[in-house]
Amino acid sequence: MHAIIPVAGKGTRMRPLTWSMPKVLIRLAGRTMLGHIIDRLVDAGVDHVTLVVGYLGDEIVEWATGSYPGIKVDHAVQEEMNGLASAINLASPMTGAGPTLVVLGDTLFSADLSPAFDSDRNMIAVRKVEDPRRFGVVVMEGERVERLVEKPSEFVSDLAIVGIYGFRSGEGLMDATERLIRSGRKTRGEFQLTDAMQMMLDDGEEFGVFPVTGWYDCGKPETILETNRRLLDLGEGRGEGHSDGSVIVPPVSIHDDAVIVSSVVGPHVSISSGCRVERSIISDSIVGSGTSITGAVITASILGDDAVIRGRPSRLNAGSSCEIDI
Repeated sequence: MHAIIPVAGKGTRMRPLTWSMPKVLIRLAGRTMLGHIIDRLVDAGVDHVTLVVGYLGDEIVEWATGSYPGIKVDHAVQEEMNGLASAINLASPMTGAGPTLVVLGDTLFSADLSPAFDSDRNMIAVRKVEDPRRFGVVVMEGERVERLVEKPSEFVSDLAIVGIYGFRSGEGLMDATERLIRSGRKTRGEFQLTDAMQMMLDDGEEFGVFPVTGWYDCGKPETILETNRRLLDLGEGRGEGHSDGSVIVPPVSIHDDAVIVSSVVGPHVSISSGCRVERSIISDSIVGSGTSITGAVITASILGDDAVIRGRPSRLNAGSSCEIDI
């Protein structure tokens, strides 16, 4: 089974963290974002992954090939950010006639993926939402998809497109994206995958939908932290690492080789490999690998790799009924 994962975005809403780190390699609940996605695909039977990379793409490819030696990992490079359909089309040389999945690289999910490749129709993962104006949506006619609408200004459906697509034929998908690009038709200045799929619908290709049970956004810092909390609450993560004279408040994910000394860590904290936390209090945060934190109070934060954080001790004589923020 083949899966295409577009990961060429620059992650501008995550700067300055993403100046030096691809967004999909940010770790939450014990794994990188991309690792969460590929693990779910491998569990569903995927044995060939094509990454469509751009910004910091070499790091993404090196990480994926090193982390998944048991499957085939190849890549294409998107040099011009001109839309999802264009990104998908770059995987054409790696794509055959059989079933092909497309999974967006910045959205984590919980779902039974079997309908995406076991059906005799093309399939789109959906989730009911309160405000469909923010999403592409599917308009149904009975059990089949009638049309696709990108960010509708008026209500036409509350079934949002999650970002997981199953195509009966990879070659059919590539033909549709190629025809869209040749036509020059763009929506909001880009070649949209929804437009390519609408062409397939107009040609008589059938599409159905299947639900996801969990859909976790990773578009900006606050939603990444929320997703980290939700995944830890669901039991994702590695464990509590090595702690000396510390208090660990679950749920947390602390790498086995991380060292926690005289600190309070948790709840909802993910700490990566090679970290050392000493005399600190950390909650609701993500800490990248090799980072050192000493004498600090940290909450609602995302720290990159190999950072050094030092706090400053304070001496107080505080009277009754006072309120102090440090």
